[in-house]
Amino acid sequence: MGVIENGTVSGELPSNEAFAVHYPGYPSSTSRAVDSLGGAQALLKARTSPSNKLELRFRPDDPYSHPAFGELRPCNNNFLLKISKTQSIEQNSDAELAADIVARVPQAYHFEGMVDYQHVVAVHADVARRKKRNWAEVEEPHFDKGGLMDVDHEDVMILLPPLFSPKDVPENIVLRPPPTLSSKTKQDEFAEQCWKMDMEPVLAIDFNIKEIPKKVNWEEYVTQGSNQWEWQMFLTNLFDERPIWPKESLNERLLDKGLSFTIEMFRRHLSRIAYYFSSGPFLRFWIRKGYDPRKDPGSCIYQRIDFRVPQPLRSYCDAITDKGLKHRWEDVCAFRVFPYKLHTSLQFFELADDYIQQEIRKPSTQTTCTFGAGWFSEHMLDCLRQRVKVRFLSVFPQAGAENLLKAASEKFEKLKKECNKDALKLHEEHQQANTEPTGDEDNVEPNNVEDDEEDEVDNAEDELDGYEAEKDGEISLQTQSYLNMENISRTHLQELFDSFPSTEAGDNNINNANSSDEEYQIYEPDSDGNYSDDDDC
Repeated sequence: MGVIENGTVSGELPSNEAFAVHYPGYPSSTSRAVDSLGGAQALLKARTSPSNKLELRFRPDDPYSHPAFGELRPCNNNFLLKISKTQSIEQNSDAELAADIVARVPQAYHFEGMVDYQHVVAVHADVARRKKRNWAEVEEPHFDKGGLMDVDHEDVMILLPPLFSPKDVPENIVLRPPPTLSSKTKQDEFAEQCWKMDMEPVLAIDFNIKEIPKKVNWEEYVTQGSNQWEWQMFLTNLFDERPIWPKESLNERLLDKGLSFTIEMFRRHLSRIAYYFSSGPFLRFWIRKGYDPRKDPGSCIYQRIDFRVPQPLRSYCDAITDKGLKHRWEDVCAFRVFPYKLHTSLQFFELADDYIQQEIRKPSTQTTCTFGAGWFSEHMLDCLRQRVKVRFLSVFPQAGAENLLKAASEKFEKLKKECNKDALKLHEEHQQANTEPTGDEDNVEPNNVEDDEEDEVDNAEDELDGYEAEKDGEISLQTQSYLNMENISRTHLQELFDSFPSTEAGDNNINNANSSDEEYQIYEPDSDGNYSDDDDC
C-alpha cells in the first residue's frame, strides 16, 4: 500500500482496481446516490454488461422517472485514496492527516445527458413516494382489487409518457453559410431580382393597350451554365428567329431538342421574354417583348387564322381524340393530315401553301392593324380562311367530305376573283361596310351548305372558348373599346337587311337612321376572333 506523508509517496502502489462514478448532482447521502443508480446489484450488472451503460434515476421511487445513461470512459493516473485523521492526546497539538492509496481507478462513468430535463407528473410521483413501491411491483402489474390499477384509491396508472425532449444530450447546432453568396445584402438583392423576374404575372394583354411589355435582360438573373440558362437561351434564339410563335410550334421545337418541362415552368420561361394578347388577330400567340405587331405591317405574315371542323365531320375528330392519337404540328401546317381538334388556330407563316404565302407577302393596303382582320382586308382574310378550309377538306381520310370540299372550292374561287379586283376599291368598300350595306354579295354563297351548319354551333363554341380561357387562370385586361363595327361580317349585315321590308319607306328609314326615332336597333354579335381552343398558353 502506498503511503502519502509530508507530501511524498512511499511504499508500493496497489494492484487493485476500482471504477468511479461522476455523479451529476449533490446527493444527500452516499446510500441515496447508490439507490438512484439502482443499488449494488445494478452497479454489478452494468460492469458485466457488454454496453457498460449505467442508469441513473433521480427519483427511483417514481416509475415515471426516465433514466439518464452514463458512459464508461478511460482515465489515466487516477487513484483511490483513503484519508485518515489522527487526534493527538495533547490538547495543543494539531490533528495529523494521513492518506493511503487503496486502488487504481482506470475507468469512470460520465453523465452528459440533461438528466433534469424530464417530464414530471407531480401527483403520480407523490402517490408513488407515499406508497414506497418497489420497481419489482411495476414489472408485474396485477389488476385485482387493491392492485396497481385501483384508481378509486388514488393508485398510479403505470403508463409511461413519451420523453419530454427527443434529445437528452446537448449538441451544438451550427448553420452553414451559403456557399455561393457571402454577403447578406447581396442575397437580398438577388432574391428580390429573381422574384421580380420569375414571378411576373403572365397577363393576357388587351389588344387596345397602349404600352406593351418591355424587353427584360434575363441574363442578369439566371446562372450561366445551368439548365435554366440552356432552356432560356434556346427560347431566346427562337424569338430572334421570328418574333411571334404559336404555343404548339414552340412545344414541338422543344421536344425535338430533347427539352421537356412542366406547363408552369414553360410559362415562366416564356414570360421572361414574351407576352401574348387576349384578343385580336394575334390572339394567344407568344410575342417577343419590346416588339409591337400593331405598328409593323410586316407582322401580317404572323397573324392567326382559324379552322373549324364542319359539323358532319366532327365524329371523326371525336374518335381520334378518344384513341389518344396526336399529329405532329409540322404535318398539320403542311396540310398532310386532318386536324383532330374541332377548332385549330394556325399561323400564316407556317402554312405550306403557295397561294397563301404569295398573298401574305404582298404589300398591305391597310394603314392600321384592325381588331378583326389585322393588316388584311376583310375580303382577303375570308379568302385565306376559305383556302385553309379547302386544303384540309382535301386530305380528310374518310368518305363524306366530297360535297363540302366542292362547295368550299367554289366559294374560294369566287372570293379569289373578288380579291383580284382593284385593291383600293375593295378598301373603300370595306370602310363603308360598317355604315351601309353594299349589296354586292347577294349571290356570293348560293351553294355553301356547310356554312349554315357552322353558324348553328358558333355560339356554343364561343361559350366553350370563353370557359377554356377562364380555366387557364389568366388575368385579362381587355376593355369594351374593341367592340366596334369591324367585328360584324358583311354577310351577317346583308342577311339582316334582307329580312327587312323592301319598300321605299323602309329604305328611307334606313338611310335617315340618325334622324329617325323608329329605326331598327342592330346589335353586333360576338367576334369570331375572340376565341381559343388552347388548354394553356
